[in-house]
Amino acid sequence: MGAERRSVLQRALRILDTFEDAATGLRLSEISRRSGVPLTTTHRIVSELHGWGALERDGAGCYRIGLRLWEVAARAPRSVGLQRIALPFMQDLYETTHRGVHLAVREKDEVVFVERFVSPETARDERPRVGGRYAMHATAVGLVLLAHAPAELQEEVMGGPLESFTEWTNSDARALRQALADVRRSGYAVSERQINPDYVSVAAPIYGPDDTVVAALSLIVPHAEPHGPSVGHLVQATARGISRALGARMRQLVFRYAER
Repeated sequence: MGAERRSVLQRALRILDTFEDAATGLRLSEISRRSGVPLTTTHRIVSELHGWGALERDGAGCYRIGLRLWEVAARAPRSVGLQRIALPFMQDLYETTHRGVHLAVREKDEVVFVERFVSPETARDERPRVGGRYAMHATAVGLVLLAHAPAELQEEVMGGPLESFTEWTNSDARALRQALADVRRSGYAVSERQINPDYVSVAAPIYGPDDTVVAALSLIVPHAEPHGPSVGHLVQATARGISRALGARMRQLVFRYAER
């Protein structure tokens, strides 16, 4: 690798590294300041990264980590996906509580469940199934993902029909708006008998390396059991562990890919 190529690569990695602790998207001037790369060079490198998909640009002109880096991670021979990273944390939570543990992501305006642990005695009754799609407004993971989704999607969901699955399903837009605000305030969501009258789900967000919510983790408990703040804090702690592992793994993969 020539010195010039190495210099460009190092600058690109420094630019990517500026997003590690960025709570929101960054403008070009902020990326330049954080990375120490001159603004004109930052503009050129960011444009190339954006064109390749490593960075995404929002309507306000701010940049954030793009989906293409996740795709690279998924193809890398030694890479692990979200499920594989989350599995040991999910197993620990399952063994601690002996209750169902679920991992979900958002696909447009639906929740898709991608992994789960289910206790044998409730395997037949407990939903959802892996690969199953559910409405966002009625599940705890859905409330978490919707609370951190773009504002336009939130308005679309609240403006559309909110299907009722049980007599406890929240199908009122005003109440849903308040529920989303409560999720952002408390850091976790509770869905009480909204999908299944026998169960309560408690969910917390999982953050990607750019501090955006990429998934949600939930614990399913029988309605007759206690499901207060202590359960929410337990799920939060597990979700934070997955978030840290995701961030560490992504940084490792970015540097490994760049060295090729």
